[in-house]
This record gives sequence, C-alpha cells and structure tokens, in this order.
Amino acid sequence: MLKRLCPDDGSIVRLLTKEQYSYAICPRSADPNEVDWLNLVESDRDRSAPAPVILAFTPAYDGIVRLGMQPDLSDAVELPAVSGRAEAMNLLLDTTYYWQAVTAHGCTDIGHFRTDSTAPRMLYVDGISNVRDFGGFRTLDGRRVRQGMLYRTSELDRHVAITPKGRETLYALGVRTDLDIRGASEEPHPILDESRVRYVNVPLNSYDTVFIDEQKPRYRKTYDIASDRANYPMFIHCWGGIDRTGCWLFLLGAMLGVPEDSLMLDYEMSSFSIWGARSRKSEYFIKFRTKLAAYGDDVQNAAIAFLHDCGVTDTQMDAIRAILLED
Repeated sequence: MLKRLCPDDGSIVRLLTKEQYSYAICPRSADPNEVDWLNLVESDRDRSAPAPVILAFTPAYDGIVRLGMQPDLSDAVELPAVSGRAEAMNLLLDTTYYWQAVTAHGCTDIGHFRTDSTAPRMLYVDGISNVRDFGGFRTLDGRRVRQGMLYRTSELDRHVAITPKGRETLYALGVRTDLDIRGASEEPHPILDESRVRYVNVPLNSYDTVFIDEQKPRYRKTYDIASDRANYPMFIHCWGGIDRTGCWLFLLGAMLGVPEDSLMLDYEMSSFSIWGARSRKSEYFIKFRTKLAAYGDDVQNAAIAFLHDCGVTDTQMDAIRAILLED
C-alpha cells in the first residue's frame, strides 16, 4: 500500500527559500554603495525562485501526484512523480492544498497541507528572473492584496530569454496583459502570443525622474490600463523588473494602503535576482522618497496626491482597489 511521506498532514509549508524567508522577516538592506541601477550587473546565480514544495510517498515508484484546492481533487492538476517524489512550484500563499499520489501499483489516500502566508509570493518562470506576485501583502486597514492578479518580472528577451516552458507558465497564470515600461532604445516588442496576451508599451522613468512633467501623462496611461478589470491578470516589467517597475509598484501599493515597510521589502527582494542589490538606503531610493514626500505627510496620501497630479481620478483608483483588494 502506498503511503504519503511529506508534507505532514495539516502542516504549514513555507514557499520562500530559507534565505528569502530570513530576509522577509528581518530585512537587512544591502550596502548602498553596492547599488548601481544604471549598470545592471548580470550574475550567474539567480536566487529569486521560490522553494519547491516536495510531495513524497513510499514505495518510491514513478507515477503522478494529483494536487488541488478542493478536498475531492476535482480541480487537480497532475504533476510527474519520479522515484516517489514530485515538486510543486508557484503555489498560492496561505492556501490549503490537497494531494494524492497515483501509480501503476495503487494510490495513497488524500492528504492536505497549508502554505505559509509570508509575502512576497516568489515565482519561477523558466528563462527569466525576478518574478513575483504583488498579491499577499496586507494593507493598513487589514485587507490583503489579491494574489494572481498583478505580477512583476524582468524583461522576457534581450538580456535573458524566456523559454517555451516559461511561456507556458505565464499562460497558465492566466496573464492577459504585458505592460512593458521599457524605453525606445531598448527596442521593446511583444514576446508572448498576442492572440492570448495584450501587449502595451508605456516608457517610464525611475526614482526622482518619475516626478518630471513628461512622465505624468504616461503614468496616467498606465492607470487607464490598471483600472480596467478586463486587463487582468497582468504583469509589468522593465529590464530587470527592479527600478522602473519597483517605483511603479511602490506608488500603486502605497495608493492601495500597503504599509511602507512592506513596499520597501518588496523593492529590496529584487536583490535575489540576477541584477544586483537594491537598498532603501541607496541614494536613488532616498531621492525617490524625498520627491514623493513633497506630496504628503504619509506615503499613502503622498502617492494619491501624486497620482491626482498625473490626472488619475478617484474613480480609477477606486476601480483598482476593487480589483486588487480582497473583500
């Protein structure tokens, strides 16, 4: 008779690696002198992927593991199991999953586990780096940003190259819109199948140059996109998915009411990518926060005031809150 080995029934399973989790619960900003966002230094070591969830059973036969969120596994996906072991990637935070191993020699009973709630939700997309879900963070009023709606990534081409497997992962996530904020010199163009994913290019700046007049109508255009539910799920990216993308998400998250410490954590988690360290103590980030602070006493009101200055309406911001915040 086949038996489940792990995870233990009813256990909490962490989705972050040990290194990522340690940073998430106790951020330790990189040395600001190591930050050079103008010259992205590509490392051969990508630490941005999540920890896989290992689903093991005995005897160690080959087969499949059925994994789903319904107790009867009516929504199950099938994962290949080799020698009594399967790996599950990109699971949702704070979610109960049910699983069962099936082989030519029989099957196990159905077990269950719950994923840890610690944000951010890091993702693995083959061929690219710095992929994660903006969902999972709590807001100041106790709500939570919905998972599976808004993702950040690096670029898909040029300095990296998304693989066919990586494309299928994005399609499986259900993405409908690719918001590419790279400039013309970077030759932005659609990479995914345009019959499945809408491609939009709106060149944006980063840090203190976010606030120049030229950028404001462009920010408004991105909010025209973000306030339309039909565009979700969507992902946003620049080159590394760190600086321009990080500033855009910082402002959107602040508008939603995500605490500043969480926004800074999400920004700094890009240090696990191949593109080098980022720090809230860096000259670039401090200039960004100083410019933003001129709009208000706290980060949420400042972000809202800046977005008003860009021409974003309260109706649009309310629409984004309705899309991205859980009830």
